[in-house]
Amino acid sequence: MTKTARQDDQGWTLHPRLLIDSVPIIEHEGVQFRLVNDRRFVWVLVIPKHPGAEQLHHLPPAVRDQALRLVDATCHVLDEIYAPERVNVAAIGNVVEQLHIHCVARFTEDPAWPGVVWGFGAREPAEPFELLARVREIAAGLANRLGRHS
Repeated sequence: MTKTARQDDQGWTLHPRLLIDSVPIIEHEGVQFRLVNDRRFVWVLVIPKHPGAEQLHHLPPAVRDQALRLVDATCHVLDEIYAPERVNVAAIGNVVEQLHIHCVARFTEDPAWPGVVWGFGAREPAEPFELLARVREIAAGLANRLGRHS
């Protein structure tokens, strides 16, 4: 089965690579939260659903501020759930030009430590139940932090 991106009502479409490499967690205030399917890392993507967005500093100020607020919430959730040594945050865009902000919980025992996770070996997809458990845990943390009740 092939995954295909669909355009939403505002003309936004998720980049095919992000669609393939990650699974949805929640959507909130025009932002999609996705979990990278790699069992080696707890890696959340925060993706503003703003058509044509490629760089954070090119977003309208209100959209940029909202994205940064949601990145902050994501980092707090990762801290609360996983107690990592660090949470790495980056918006790179050299391979996938669509704006997406990485929030990665890092541990001294993770295989890429102390280097970066980007491009470190081949992605190792999680087992379905492991992936679902991680998504549910992060979704609940985000819902709690963002005041969502659905």
